[in-house]
Amino acid sequence: MSVGRSRSSATAITIQRVEASLLGITGRPPCAGLDVLVAPLAVAIGPYHRHAYGRARFRLQLMEEAKDAALEEFCRVSNQTREALQEKILSVAASARECHGGDRMVNFYDDHDEGGRKFAEMLLLDGCFLLQFMVSMCPDNPKAPAEADPLMSRAEVHTCIDAIARDVMLFENQIPWLVFEALMELRSGVPVDRFLTLMALAFQAGNDDDSTDPKAQHDHDDHHHNKPPHLLGLFHRRQIGTARTQSLRVPKLSSLSTTAVELAEMGVKLTAGRTKKFGDMTMAKRQWRSLGLFGELSLAPVVLNDLTACWLINMAAYEACLGATQADNFAVSSYISVVALLVNREEDVQELRGKGIINSAMSDMGTLEFFKWAAPHLRVGHRYYEVFRGVQEYRQERWAWIAVHRFLYRNYKTIGAVLSIIGVLAGLFKTILSLRQH
Repeated sequence: MSVGRSRSSATAITIQRVEASLLGITGRPPCAGLDVLVAPLAVAIGPYHRHAYGRARFRLQLMEEAKDAALEEFCRVSNQTREALQEKILSVAASARECHGGDRMVNFYDDHDEGGRKFAEMLLLDGCFLLQFMVSMCPDNPKAPAEADPLMSRAEVHTCIDAIARDVMLFENQIPWLVFEALMELRSGVPVDRFLTLMALAFQAGNDDDSTDPKAQHDHDDHHHNKPPHLLGLFHRRQIGTARTQSLRVPKLSSLSTTAVELAEMGVKLTAGRTKKFGDMTMAKRQWRSLGLFGELSLAPVVLNDLTACWLINMAAYEACLGATQADNFAVSSYISVVALLVNREEDVQELRGKGIINSAMSDMGTLEFFKWAAPHLRVGHRYYEVFRGVQEYRQERWAWIAVHRFLYRNYKTIGAVLSIIGVLAGLFKTILSLRQH
């Protein structure tokens, strides 16, 4: 079967190099090197890292035998021959190629791949591996021995589970969703939703499972109705929640500068959002005895470590690929940028830790440096502007109350000490007066 090489105008380029989609993201951040953010550590998915060099090539080649084992298991469960699966993937390979654009590694397949069969074989191996990895991570019988699983029984897999889980959410390490669709037509029961729920636990302190939340379940099932471009795109959609704005226009605001400590001084309470979605950022007035003097800024709580920092940056890279083609985009980028504005000192990080918004495995300085490094490279969307429009309105409407609250907040220890001294003096005065009367 021949595969056409002309680019369809209707096919969107959804998998790009991070360097091309997010300028500056490949600089060395304070918390990690380039490989920790972009390149896979254990398994290469798609064409971009297929031909790594040096130690990286040796490390990634170890997983190729596991891919063959996953393909054999897929053939067994689906009752299909390898040749039949190859023809199935070959039928969608041309569209899959266009999703990568004109990258040099894709062009390599064009120049050395008669009929597109090598490219299709790569998609087949990677697709079967990912689907089998989901099955192995979310088995129907969790008590079944690992030795019985064709993938987990392999040493190169069960010793690198964390690295594999990290790699499958890298922006450069994706294959188009249409490949998954073609394979899942032949094998039902792949626990995609449960797998995404399991991956999302990495962002949550205490591993609180939200799978019973009706809203979360709606997000899990969304791919049945609105097809994602790839696995990372589906994971991103699940983590940001539903869109709330329709306009693509970007509002103009004056320069913004508000730290977590400054918000506390203004009477704005920082709270951890209940939905745990990065897109659900809100700034509202709190009704206190109907006066509305206080404000409340709600942000999704997040666990920050090397894994989640890597995923945040890769989701931001995916948002940069989408650009402004969708209303209410840049949700993760906006979240990172909001937190970056809130932290200028280690005391600000401690304030966010105390409010349950950031649970970081990094030091206060390392956490501060991560957000300050990432934010300048990111675009922001309406969620970002909505939050700080609310902060500006609160400042303008409650300026007198803010001045009073700031004075009380900064001097509450001194005021408490003075009141204590006054209390002591008042007690002494009453005692002396009582003695004189006696």
